[in-house]
Amino acid sequence: MKRKRVYLVIGILLSVLVVFFALLRAKPSPIAADGMSQPQAVLAPVDTGFTYQGYLDNGGNPANGLYDFEFRLFDAGAAGSQVGSTLTLSPVSVFDGLFSVELNFGQGVFGGGARWLEIRVRPFSGGAYTTLSPRQELTPAPSALSLPNLYANESSNFVGVGRDFRISGNEVFGVRYTGAANDYGGMYVETSHVNGWPFYGYATNGSFRAWTYYNGTNGDWYLYNAGIRLAVPNEGGLRIGPSADYSLVISNTTGSDGVRIYDTADDAIQIGSDPNYSNYGVYIPSPGVANYGLWPNTADASGEWALFTVDNIEAGNVVANSYSVVAQVTGPNPLTAGDVVAVTGVTDPIPGGTVPLPLVRTANEVAFTGAIGVVASRMVWGIAPGKEAEDEMSMHSVAGPAHPGDYVSLVVYGITEVKVEPGASITAGDRLTIAAAFGQVRALQTRTVEGMVVTEGAQVVGIALAAPTEGQATVPVFVTLR
Repeated sequence: MKRKRVYLVIGILLSVLVVFFALLRAKPSPIAADGMSQPQAVLAPVDTGFTYQGYLDNGGNPANGLYDFEFRLFDAGAAGSQVGSTLTLSPVSVFDGLFSVELNFGQGVFGGGARWLEIRVRPFSGGAYTTLSPRQELTPAPSALSLPNLYANESSNFVGVGRDFRISGNEVFGVRYTGAANDYGGMYVETSHVNGWPFYGYATNGSFRAWTYYNGTNGDWYLYNAGIRLAVPNEGGLRIGPSADYSLVISNTTGSDGVRIYDTADDAIQIGSDPNYSNYGVYIPSPGVANYGLWPNTADASGEWALFTVDNIEAGNVVANSYSVVAQVTGPNPLTAGDVVAVTGVTDPIPGGTVPLPLVRTANEVAFTGAIGVVASRMVWGIAPGKEAEDEMSMHSVAGPAHPGDYVSLVVYGITEVKVEPGASITAGDRLTIAAAFGQVRALQTRTVEGMVVTEGAQVVGIALAAPTEGQATVPVFVTLR
């Protein structure tokens, strides 16, 4: 057979591009607010075949008759490796040199780089095949040139934008942005309407399971999984729930802290809201943690509460520098820090509390001997500092004397400064009792009787930790009432 020439008549529209543009035209199934998918038309699958038309001459004349053709794909114009299988078409009718065939190399042959078509031909009557030269480069249709960075590998079920390789073995779609450090890189899911709800969904076996979406009307972002599980409001913050069990679980942390909260304008953590009352605001189950179950460290508290509650506190063991109670002032004289006070009666609990408060006044060894503590500070029940906007009430200390009707904090056990009787002889280790002067203490008196030291049986307020200092009206005392 004489040498034959084939001329490429039209460009080849690759099947992978047909599939891609079909996907671009397909509209996603919208998700209603109740999570139900809207009906979707079934799309017919796109075949992987394409039409090839050519011109064949025989000895300089247009070929006519029936011929056998073989078609093979290669990844190079010369040499290279064959891609896919060999197609044999027989017989093919050629008229005035023109012929048209349907070529289908199957899935996965396009999308991984350039391709060249090698053609071999012989008369239908038989004989040896003649390989036509050169190979014909399969060039894309003009519309495909707008997607130079799109890669598709149907054999491995992968489509990439900006890269032709998988990050992991299960990846089916990937996006890669080439840029500098600190550049954004990624993609957007957009709705044409400004108040639309762009979403990204997750499904298994043709059924929707979960999705994230942005509410274009209120600006909030949500995660939906059989209900709204996570919300990021437009105004900031984070909301979790509802949940049938735990709203937030933090486990197996590799750092030092499970949760760390930095400076906040208001509450670091607020649990509960009126009128809902749950079982526990904070629950630390056994065995808790190795050292401290709860450690408030209010360095700027200035003597205020690290932990404040109007309810009872139950603990297996309590270690503290001092313990205090709140009392209400009665009697004729105002109270100041360091005054020893005696009880005169009982009154109503703190608002919101259940335990009655003692009524107290300055103690005296003659008329008011029932000492129950030493004044630490004046207290008020009022708007909590920093909580004016919420009208939150708390018991907190204020400067100045506590007049009748005011509240005071009393140290009932532990170390505090106590007023001493002027000129009193006190040394470290002396047991102290109520003095004749209102609100002050002196050392217990002792006598030696027949060689024995006898101490008076007055109530002990505490034990002096140091002797009085000149010009100082108080001494440090370990208060231990008995």
